[in-house]
Amino acid sequence: MAQLDVRSIFAQAIAHHQAGRLDAAVACYNQALTLQPDHAGAHHNLGNALCELGKWDEAEASYRRALTFQPGLASAHNNLGTVLQEHDRLDDAIACYRQALVLEPTYAEALNNLGGALCRQGELNEGEACIRKALALKPDFAGAYDNLGTLLWEQGRPEEAEASVRRALALAPGFTRAWDNLAFLLKEQGRLNEAVAIYRRLLQIAPDDVEALNGLASVLAAARDFAGALQTILQSLRVGETANARRIFIDIIKQRRWTQDDALARQMMTRALTEPWARPGELAMTAAQLIKRDADLGARVARAVQAWPQSLPAADLFGSEGPASLANDALLLALLVSAQNTDIELERFLTMARRLLLEAAAKDDADEAALDFYAALARQCFINEYVFFHDEEEIRRASELRDRLLAALETGKPFSALQLLAVAAYFPLFSLSGAARLMDMAWPDAVVPVLIQQLREPQEEIQLRAGIPKLTPVRDSVSRLVQSQYEENPYPRWVRMPPVTKAKNIGAYLRQKFPFAVFARQGSRDIAEFLSAGCGTGQLALEIAQGARTRVLAVDLSLASLGYAKRKAREIALTELEFAQADLLELHATGRSFDVIECSGVLHHMADPFAGWRALLSLLRPGGFMVVGLYSELARRGLVEARRFIAQHGYGTSADDIRRSRQDLLALGRRLELGAGFGDFFGVSSCRDLLFHVQEHRLRLPAIAAFLKENGLAFLGFETDDATLQAYRRRFPHDPSATKLDCWDAFERDNPDIFSGMYVFWTQKSDRS
Repeated sequence: MAQLDVRSIFAQAIAHHQAGRLDAAVACYNQALTLQPDHAGAHHNLGNALCELGKWDEAEASYRRALTFQPGLASAHNNLGTVLQEHDRLDDAIACYRQALVLEPTYAEALNNLGGALCRQGELNEGEACIRKALALKPDFAGAYDNLGTLLWEQGRPEEAEASVRRALALAPGFTRAWDNLAFLLKEQGRLNEAVAIYRRLLQIAPDDVEALNGLASVLAAARDFAGALQTILQSLRVGETANARRIFIDIIKQRRWTQDDALARQMMTRALTEPWARPGELAMTAAQLIKRDADLGARVARAVQAWPQSLPAADLFGSEGPASLANDALLLALLVSAQNTDIELERFLTMARRLLLEAAAKDDADEAALDFYAALARQCFINEYVFFHDEEEIRRASELRDRLLAALETGKPFSALQLLAVAAYFPLFSLSGAARLMDMAWPDAVVPVLIQQLREPQEEIQLRAGIPKLTPVRDSVSRLVQSQYEENPYPRWVRMPPVTKAKNIGAYLRQKFPFAVFARQGSRDIAEFLSAGCGTGQLALEIAQGARTRVLAVDLSLASLGYAKRKAREIALTELEFAQADLLELHATGRSFDVIECSGVLHHMADPFAGWRALLSLLRPGGFMVVGLYSELARRGLVEARRFIAQHGYGTSADDIRRSRQDLLALGRRLELGAGFGDFFGVSSCRDLLFHVQEHRLRLPAIAAFLKENGLAFLGFETDDATLQAYRRRFPHDPSATKLDCWDAFERDNPDIFSGMYVFWTQKSDRS
């Protein structure tokens, strides 16, 4: 009787499953298994239903139980492989597919899945053979044609790839993944209008397809339709927030120019800054623009700019509600505590707000509702290392307040939260004698993060420096000068790190990023050693270490920078990253070699950038990859004029001189050419790096091309945004790989600001080196 009940329940489960009633199917499968725990078919089908629900861990457990009771069930091996592949456990997935094929050699689905997994591992030829064998067995297999299209694309065969995906769609017109892949192929070939049409057709089939919405948003952004792109990605985020959607939102929002306020974008940007979805600094400029689109605050900022350098009374700067109203602006507070502000108009408003904070603190005129804003302002001042301008009278009054705090610490007299925040907005608290006692006192919640930022974290950095090993001496005279600069001013100052998705192996990453580039495709070879040369405060090195399946060594000249980096690594419980003090010119003495070397923003600060580059190449294994960042002479042409102005006026590198020089440069009225168009203009350390560096070279692409040729390096491509890449391909359609540096040189001459950050590009060393 129980056996009949199991059969009946199992049949009901299958009926629910086939009708798409997945929750009901799962309930029935579980009921059947309660009556017959060794029912392999029920375990297997339950795994299938759980996969469709996206419950991958539970599905894996179900397939493994099915195989416990029926080890020869080929479909369970195949489906378990799919779950493992979803978890990016490719070796285990491939083993499952191969076992399924041992049991059932003509299993077309397993052959197709094996081919796809091999492709992801970089074994393109074997993967293609598997997929073609699946098609020989099952000529109408739309999924295999789609998989083959992806593989052919990665082999640099775009016409065949497109034909294969179109064949999949001819066989299965409702195959949404194939529509998505076709649109992607068209976009990557610069056929943006066709890609948009495909995505819109796909969205007619599946209006809430998140990947289709993401793809459409990316294509619209590449076509510089940023309004349409933003609307589309916000729709995607409403349907379901994915890491990909968040990244696309960032890429779009960075390029958006706001003409009016946008409540939804404001809400999303606040989250993007604080959670964060990307490096907060990427959003600083666009966040400031949106903040100023608020009608009330925008008018106050405009009044501050008009009155500058004279101060405004509190009623004019803050309005009738006073500074408490700013505590309700979530986006403003998120920007102040997450990144260095990079907007000069907002800086002037905040500079005046700090003066009013000082006045209120001198009178101890506490406004509890304003503490959140004032605490955020103090944190911003610490982030930018007190770059805001002040005159002698203002700093005298701030110094008097600081001295009152020091006396209060000695005598135990009370000192208000408002007064503490005012001091913290002018002086780093860790620089004050006895300030550690502040951590033991009771403070309002808004003050605690200020104390952590300005007391606990700097002390931790000092302690961590002592444990950082010294791998090499620093003998080169220029290296010593650079070391001294970054010991005084570690750079860059950053606050939060975005979550990093575990990367594919480096070959798969580069094949996806540079599908038409010609380079040695190393298959599934593991990357054992990764070097971050000149890691500074560790932002990029930590991202690499979080995302890579490899050991990472991060070296820098400056212990102060390394202490900052190590603290940030501890903050996210990242223990695998190795830090060391070293001069890259001396690293050869360690006897170590690397599969991948990252050196961004370093070589151009050496006495001879190409000598430094050659030194690193001697550490790179044959066939290894290197990502390099170098300053562009064209993009930094205005900075040359600014540096000349600084030299002529005899400014030093003290914080006071940097503050004065910034104001004098701004007074010239040419801020975009002279530095304020660069985000680094808005902090003491970053401005010193930008305009006062002890050593700077700027290069042109022909010189870089010559070096690559002389040293047997293949150029794989630039790290650049889609819009720039599409514009380049429209100009040079004969260079689909976008690897001809003579063409890029011509393109840059016509668009001299496209590399305003740096030339950042990937190369590969010859495997015969």
